[in-house]
This record gives sequence, C-alpha cells and structure tokens, in this order.
Amino acid sequence: MKSTILITAALISAGLFFQSCDNKNSTSVKTKTDTTMANMEHNDNMDMKNMNNEMMESMNGMMGKMDAMKMTGDFDLDFANMMIMHHQAAIDMSEIELAKGSDAQVKTWAQNIITAQKAEIEQMQALVKNYKMPEMKKEAGEMHNELGETMKMMMDKTRAMTMSGNTDKDFVMMMIPHHESAVTMAENQISHGKSLELKKLSNKIINDQNKEIKEFNAWLAGK
Repeated sequence: MKSTILITAALISAGLFFQSCDNKNSTSVKTKTDTTMANMEHNDNMDMKNMNNEMMESMNGMMGKMDAMKMTGDFDLDFANMMIMHHQAAIDMSEIELAKGSDAQVKTWAQNIITAQKAEIEQMQALVKNYKMPEMKKEAGEMHNELGETMKMMMDKTRAMTMSGNTDKDFVMMMIPHHESAVTMAENQISHGKSLELKKLSNKIINDQNKEIKEFNAWLAGK
C-alpha cells in the first residue's frame, strides 16, 4: 500500500513537471513570436520613412554640387550654372516618381517637368558654353548671395518635412519648395542679371512653376 502511494505521488509530480515545462516552452515561443512581430512592425515603419530616400538624396546631391561651385560674381553665369543643377535635381526626382509612383496626375506632372526642364538645361548649357565674361567683373565684396540663401531656405524646408512613404505625396510635397526656390532664383535673375535670354527664360520658369505650385497644393488639399 505504501509503495502504491509513493508511485502515484511520483507520477503526479512527473505530470506537473512536464506541464510546467510545456507552459515555459509555450511562454518562450509566445515571447519570441511577439518580439519578432514587434521587430517586423518596427522595420516596416523604418522602411516607410526611408522609402523615398532617393528623392532626398537627389536634393542633397544638388546642394553638395552647389556648395562646391565656385561663384564668379557674374550673376548671369552663376544663375545659369546653379539653375542647371537645380533643374537636374527636379528631373531626377521626377524619374523616381515615374518609376515608383502610382497616381496618374502626379506622373503626368513628373513627365512634364522632365520634358520642360531638360530643354531649359540645354538652353542654359549652350549659354554657359558661349558666355563671355564682361571685362568689369564685380568685386568679391559685391557678389550677390541671393542664390545661395534661396537654396539654403529650400533645403531647410525640405529637411523639416515628415515623409509619408507614399511616393506620389512625397514627390509633390518636396517639389513645392523646390519650385518655390526656382521662382525666387528666377526673380533674382530678372532683378540682378543682364542677359536678356536668361530674363526671358526666368519669366517662363516663374509662370510655369507658379502654375504647378498651385496645382500641387490643390492636389494635396484633396488628400
């Protein structure tokens, strides 16, 4: 009788031990699963924030080139060289939109930007190639810094943005300050430049990009 009781007790203890092990394993599996899911969600959020890094890289690349550009003090030449870089960044961003965007209207804007600004780059490149520096150059102390200040303001606005992870929306949001800076540069060209060809081009940039800024803002308001 005593031996029977001891055997029964041993069996009960063994059962409780294995149940405890099962519970620990179950808890361990659950904890690992929860941790994995949390990591996946974190990574998804990071991917969402970093999805459009290419657009920001394009803007940063443009600023790097502009910072490295040696200013001549001749407003026409400096404007043309800086606007070529500025336009190229818009083209690069537009190509990303065409490749990764999904909104038909936004993709149409992107294609229009590529077409118009490639033509304007060619026009400015031809002007720079054939440009003759005036004999009386401005002294270093008289150099206008409006162009550089405009670029800095644009980048400050862009870097302060919260990216949505939606290519169409991020493209439009980033293109607004990009266009605004082009308009300001063009206005400065009309005020300080001498080249009639660049003044005419500047008027076109102002009209075209102000129109697109209004369209961009209206599109965003509907989202």
